[in-house]
Amino acid sequence: MKRKILIVTERRADYSKFRPVINEIKTSKKLDYQLIVTGSHLLKEHGNTIKDIQKDGYKITAKFNMYSKNRNDSGADMATSLGNAIIYLSKIVNKLKPDIIISGFDIGANLAVAIVGAHMNIPVVHLEAGEVTGTIDEPIRHAISKFAHFHFTTNSFATERLIKMGEDKKHIYTVGNPSLDGIKKINDIPIKQLEKEFDLDLKKPFVIVMQHSVTSELNQIEKHIHQTLDAIKELNIQAIIIHGNADAGSKKISKLLKKSKIKQFETISFEKYINLLKNATALIGNSSSGKMEAPFLKIPSINIGTRQSGRPKTISVIDVSYDKNEIKKAMIKIIKNKNFLQQINKQKNIYGNGNSSKKIIRILETVDLDKIPIQKKLTY
Repeated sequence: MKRKILIVTERRADYSKFRPVINEIKTSKKLDYQLIVTGSHLLKEHGNTIKDIQKDGYKITAKFNMYSKNRNDSGADMATSLGNAIIYLSKIVNKLKPDIIISGFDIGANLAVAIVGAHMNIPVVHLEAGEVTGTIDEPIRHAISKFAHFHFTTNSFATERLIKMGEDKKHIYTVGNPSLDGIKKINDIPIKQLEKEFDLDLKKPFVIVMQHSVTSELNQIEKHIHQTLDAIKELNIQAIIIHGNADAGSKKISKLLKKSKIKQFETISFEKYINLLKNATALIGNSSSGKMEAPFLKIPSINIGTRQSGRPKTISVIDVSYDKNEIKKAMIKIIKNKNFLQQINKQKNIYGNGNSSKKIIRILETVDLDKIPIQKKLTY
């Protein structure tokens, strides 16, 4: 009988990382998946990205709305959504009875399923455990690790950090980032097709902008986003904005972005995003993609502010504060400094080589669940 692996996806960002894992599960003779869809995947204002999941041909085992109908743009609503997810997932998991739950990253619905799994004595594995970031993501990630029974990390620094957190090193596996696996399998879209669809001239410099809200800096959102938009305007460079997630402050950011005259999209498919990124001069903002996917593609990124603070980075990542002049200075360096670009081409990637999901599947197929203690204790 195949092991049943339960996965919950809340938004575009976690789906792009789960997708290669699900693909490998589909080819496994020992595993099957149960896919639960919630969060911004079901929101019109975030592009109804459940359609992308359906288009990819995955069976959706269940779905539920974790966000309240009259959701405001606040931390209180994020907490309510977490509570809703726990309630819904308690019923769904109890019905489906998976053998293993994969909880991912630093996202609310994945914290919820880790809490549910731990309470129901179901082994929980945390994907992308042990990393350091900013905003509310930081405590969510480490809370998931404490509810999880074993861990998949993307790099050795994260592995060492988990050990310092009191996790048993016997149950930590350094596998890399599965989103890189997805990049390797993306088909190239012809340049002319990209130029036509996105109204770009790819022979000239162009940037992708993705700037999410930082939940601990909500009173400064307007000032921060204007610094980015002003920098783009003053650089007079081609740009595409891709709107962010549904965290507190996201609605305010969306309103500010829509007032700008920069081309923007609520969401685009992973395939189109990666093709645009391959041809971009730089990625600007505070997405984890700037520290993971962009370096893998040898594309420079300008990391703004505190949201990704603490993640290991390669030379291709330029950290700046919320300051238009710093952003402009970094962009000029990227465009004009040929030595910098040569160094990027030689850099080694920190987050794996694009074979993470195969490692993950081998572990999920062979791990002895009887030897993973459901009753956790600190190791010190």
